[in-house]
Amino acid sequence: MGKRDKQSGVVLINVLVILALTASVVFAMVSLSDLAIQRSQRYSSAGQALALIAAGEASAIVALRRDMAETLQTDNATEAWAQTGQQKVEIDGGSFALQIEDAQSRFNLNSLPQSGALGLQILQRIVKILDLQPDVALRIAARLAQPAPLIRLQDLIAEAGLTASEVSQLSELTTVLPGRTDINLNTAPAALLAVLADNPVQANRLEGLRKRKGFLTADDLATANVILPLGAGFVSRYFLVTVDVTLGDSAQHMQTLLQRRNGPGGAAEVVAVFRQSPVTLPASPS
Repeated sequence: MGKRDKQSGVVLINVLVILALTASVVFAMVSLSDLAIQRSQRYSSAGQALALIAAGEASAIVALRRDMAETLQTDNATEAWAQTGQQKVEIDGGSFALQIEDAQSRFNLNSLPQSGALGLQILQRIVKILDLQPDVALRIAARLAQPAPLIRLQDLIAEAGLTASEVSQLSELTTVLPGRTDINLNTAPAALLAVLADNPVQANRLEGLRKRKGFLTADDLATANVILPLGAGFVSRYFLVTVDVTLGDSAQHMQTLLQRRNGPGGAAEVVAVFRQSPVTLPASPS
């Protein structure tokens, strides 16, 4: 092989190396561009999801404010606020679901310190009807004897020595809300009606009447010879709004605790007292 052939071979190798490097750079640039596009799409989807969450929460606030201005004597499942919820529906690029529920449909554990012996009796009945060990009620009572209120039901695991299973069972009939609240008899589960009435026959009578009418009144309790239990009523101040949005390849979940109250000048207002940060989860495969 002559000198000219050797030089041609070296040039060819150099050309191939340059082409390979160029191809690598182009590939890297295209890959980075694709990543930037995907990232931009994710940010856009997240922004749209947050906007939908805010819109869902706003619709619940409007419905609750209107209800407070129009109907002061009752809160029940036949009212407009309870119909504001939206079952999961398909939207462009994903899905949307909105749930609004009466947060006072359960026994608020933070009411226990102000409820005295009767409050402890109600908690003990709840523990019994849920087939939990009797000492569960005592451990909860001991925790709530401390000055600081409970923040979340799940805190009973660390602060009262309960198991996750016990807390899950308690969530069927109990909750944690700021301060003392009444149980709304119009939205409470049938099992909680039985706990409050402490009489299966009367509880069944009340549940049957509630199913027929859609709600209960003080006159209904009088007719059934049931005395309104301490810590029970027919209206609510706290409501829980849950919004689930799926867009693209992610799903966002948000829960907001709303409080209805009288604002300046006595005007009805609804404010968020607790808002869980949006939780982003992988979207379920279609």
